Amino acid sequence: MKKIILILAIIFMAIGARAQSTIQSEDGKYPVYCDLKAYNFWGVGKVKVMLDMGAVSNGGGSFESLYGEDGKQIKFNTVMAAVNYMAKKGWSLFSTYYVSEGGMKQQTVIHYVLVKRVKNDDEIRAGLITKDEQ
Repeated sequence: MKKIILILAIIFMAIGARAQSTIQSEDGKYPVYCDLKAYNFWGVGKVKVMLDMGAVSNGGGSFESLYGEDGKQIKFNTVMAAVNYMAKKGWSLFSTYYVSEGGMKQQTVIHYVLVKRVKNDDEIRAGLITKDEQ
């Protein structure tokens, strides 16, 4: 009898155990992050935006350019126009930081960290068309 109770107790404990599961909130969603950086090399004209969605494919860099449904790279008038575009796709501004890049010609680049709450990983890129940065 003791063995049966012990076996049942072990089974019930195993059913409740969850190893390496995603911790979700009450609404069943969890946060994912994206790093948006914008370049305007000449200081005039449109701004080119690159996204780091956290996935590196084919051993290349992690930054991807943003494209429209027409297949052309999207360029924005200002960085805030890009942030607003991402907000329409469900992302919100989480934080900003800047980094000096460019070797001999040091250029300060502001990075915008965006956050989105999703129920599954398929929702991360919903509404976005990206291609690896060449």
